[in-house]
Amino acid sequence: MATRRDKFTRGWWFILPGLLLMAAIVGTPLFMGLRYSLHDVFLYSFRNQTFVGLDNYRRAFADPLYINSLRLTGIFTVGCLVISIGLGILIAFLLNARQVKFRAMWMALFLIPFVMTPVVGGIAWRFFIWQQEVGVVNQVLTFFGGPAPYWLLDRETALWATIITNSWHLIPLATLVFYAALTTIPDELHEAGRVDGAGPFQALWYIVLPMLRPHILFVSIIIITSAFREFDMIWALTGGGPGRSTTVLSIFAYNRGIANQDMGMANTIAFTMFIIMAVVAWLYITLYRKTLGDKA
Repeated sequence: MATRRDKFTRGWWFILPGLLLMAAIVGTPLFMGLRYSLHDVFLYSFRNQTFVGLDNYRRAFADPLYINSLRLTGIFTVGCLVISIGLGILIAFLLNARQVKFRAMWMALFLIPFVMTPVVGGIAWRFFIWQQEVGVVNQVLTFFGGPAPYWLLDRETALWATIITNSWHLIPLATLVFYAALTTIPDELHEAGRVDGAGPFQALWYIVLPMLRPHILFVSIIIITSAFREFDMIWALTGGGPGRSTTVLSIFAYNRGIANQDMGMANTIAFTMFIIMAVVAWLYITLYRKTLGDKA
C-alpha cells in the first residue's frame, strides 16, 4: 500500500516547484486585482484605500458605458471567431490539396501575420490598408468606381475594420492547427468520397468538418480568449474611437484606470473579464472533453 502511494506522490514532488511558481505568478496579480476591485483606489494614492465591497461591481453593471463595452467586446470576439475559423479551415483545406506546389513556402507566408506583433500589424493596416486616400482598400474601390470611406473614422465601419484586422492576425494560428489535423485524416476517406461522387466542397462538408470538430473547439477557445482581451491591435487602429464605437472592455478598463485614475473600477472591469472568460473556458473544455469522448 505504501509503495503504491509513493508511486502516486513521487510525480507530484517533481512538478511541485513548477506548480508553486505558477501559482505565485498567476495567483498574486489575480488576488491583487480582486482586492483592488473591492476598494476605492486611485492611481496616485494607492495607500489611501477605502473598502467598498461589491459597490464597484454594482456601479459597473449600472453604467451604460460598461454595458456598451461588453456588447462591443462580444461582437468583436464573435466576429473574429467566425472569420478566423471559417477562413482558417478553407485555407488549410486548399493547402492540403495534392495539386498545391511549394506548400512549405505558402505555409511560411501565411504564418507571417501571426508572428507579427499586434501593434505593428495594427499600425500597418491603419496606414496602408484602411487609410482613406492611399489605403489599399479604397484604391481598389475607387478603381471600380466605388466610394472611398473613412473606415476607421466612421462609427458604422470602425468596429468591423478592427474585426477584420484582428482576424488577419489570428487566421494563421487556425490554419496551422487545421492543416496539421487534415494531414491525419486517412486517404481512404477521401478516396471513398471521390468514388461516391463527392466534389471538393462536399468532401469538406461531409468528411473534413466532422473529423475537425475537436480541433475546431480547441482553436475556438484560443481565439475567443485572445479576441476577448485584445487591446494592442484596437488601440493601434482606433484608440477606442471614433467616439466609443470600438471601446471594448480592455480599453474601457484602461481609460478608467489611467485617464480617470480610478484603479478600483479598472480592476473591477478586468476581474469581470476574468470571470466571463473563466466561465466560457469551462464550458468549452467540458464540450471539448465530451467531443473527444464521443469520438473515442
